[in-house]
Amino acid sequence: MSDNGYILAIEISNPGSAGHGAGSVAIGRLIGASVTHIDAEPVGAGGRGSGGFGGHDDDLMPAIERLCTRAGIHPRSGHLRRVGVSIGPGGYTSTRVACAAGKMIAEASGAECVAVPTALAVLEAAQSTLRSGRVAVALAGKGETAWVQVFENGEPRAPGTVVDSLAAAPMFTSGVRVLIADRHLPAPIRAAAESAGVRLVEPAFDAAACARVAARTTPIDPAELVPLYPREPDAVTLWRARKKG
Repeated sequence: MSDNGYILAIEISNPGSAGHGAGSVAIGRLIGASVTHIDAEPVGAGGRGSGGFGGHDDDLMPAIERLCTRAGIHPRSGHLRRVGVSIGPGGYTSTRVACAAGKMIAEASGAECVAVPTALAVLEAAQSTLRSGRVAVALAGKGETAWVQVFENGEPRAPGTVVDSLAAAPMFTSGVRVLIADRHLPAPIRAAAESAGVRLVEPAFDAAACARVAARTTPIDPAELVPLYPREPDAVTLWRARKKG
């Protein structure tokens, strides 16, 4: 296979579950539909502030600069061929920041742009023994609900959807053997999974996994790169309520 240049991946979709910092970025050699020699840089770790987003705490672009400098790549050199962004579900602000950065870099460098659903990146990051069979990924837990998508041998069985414990229970009793979910998974949904004998595994939000998925995913126009929101943003909900009042 021919050397297609470099691929850059951004994974900051779930900063509250990414361990230390807000996530990571990764860069590697794009060889056909695969990636080799991946190097990664944490976002937020070692930067100013707490590693959150907004104001002076945003370490995403500095992290990308650190990574590209280490790899000897300039965005306008023509060596960057593809940018992959983990689009969520996840944090409202973090996914917006990631998509905005991905668009800007793709437009400035002429690189292809790829939207990577976070559930696919999480599944890619899991051990191979956890990806086979029927596996569910739960993200964006809030209140009594979470966004859940079921996969069969790595392929989506259906689009992800927001469910409560009653709606999730039939998913878990239909052959799902593993549920990949973070600490934000609502207790009733966790209990439904455990009751069905489903094994719970913590997710890894890994930019290298995002890069591997992006390498085999069809690019889109950078203008089409938008976050995958599981619910209407709180600000919009409040605005609607005030308008009705």
